Amino acid sequence: MSDNRYAVGSTVYIWRRPGPGTATSGAYAVVAHYPSESSGRLYRVRSVLGTEERMVPEAELSAVPRSADAIARTPHKRRSA
Repeated sequence: MSDNRYAVGSTVYIWRRPGPGTATSGAYAVVAHYPSESSGRLYRVRSVLGTEERMVPEAELSAVPRSADAIARTPHKRRSA
């Protein structure tokens, strides 16, 4: 039995967190699991829509409530000035 919330091959969503070096928000596929003593469970993820691949702590991931294609087509809301 695995302690990881997301299985290899599943699709997850990274929510944008402001700051340098943060992952772009969007749909990602879980490539691998890695243990980490300092940041809990780590996931190697690859962007569904691009070639970006990175390590992300489990706390920054969530389940994708709809298909990755639907997320890509969803327009982003603009902030009013």
